[in-house]
Amino acid sequence: MSPFASLRTAEATPLGRRAPHRLAYELMGRIRSGALRPGDWLPTDRELLREFPVSRTALREALIILECLGLTESHHGVGCRVVGRAPRTSLGRDVSVDLVALLEACRAFEIEAVGLAASLDGDGPSPIPAILGAAGPMTTKACRRLHVALARATGNIIIAASIQNLWDLAATRPALHVPLDAALAHAGRRVHGLQNQVVDAFARRSPPAARQAVDALFGGYLAAVSELDDQEPRDRAPDRRSAAGGDR
Repeated sequence: MSPFASLRTAEATPLGRRAPHRLAYELMGRIRSGALRPGDWLPTDRELLREFPVSRTALREALIILECLGLTESHHGVGCRVVGRAPRTSLGRDVSVDLVALLEACRAFEIEAVGLAASLDGDGPSPIPAILGAAGPMTTKACRRLHVALARATGNIIIAASIQNLWDLAATRPALHVPLDAALAHAGRRVHGLQNQVVDAFARRSPPAARQAVDALFGGYLAAVSELDDQEPRDRAPDRRSAAGGDR
């Protein structure tokens, strides 16, 4: 039997209960036990998919999680190599991170995190609606405040620290927050509506609705970034009439 088979019906791991989280946790266990040592290469995607009954998307999310935790590093066209045995608490300034990959990693963590937070009995009123209702433009830093508050509501310091580290990265690196700020400015009303749905689902203490709302919210972030990327080439394109010498 595959070692992953028993995890398919298991309770949530410290990383979450979805397939990417469970797979990342299984591979993290092998790294921490020494079965995979720093310098070793992870099995190929084909080998991992043969061993673990997950989709390619779930595998990709799991590998992103391991890289964001500082356990592996990816080499395009080669694979993933183990670089550490314990999750790091932050990402160094020399680590190159793509905005889409960062948002996908946040999505992988936060879908399960908000479900956990929504399943808990809160003590007193939640500060999250007040955070969302704070005046100000839709920016990366504003999003960070909301997502960190949701992560802290899990009561799990590992989950909270992991999610905060990712959003700290997004909020402090110009290569990440400049394009995300521009995308949020372009789609601010739509994104704000999706954030409201997350807060509403959390307030109702509905884990399924909260997970679905967070999934939709990150879909909104990624769509806004994609729309901005599509718009920029059109904005840079020269006017055809000018290029042809103007109107005749």
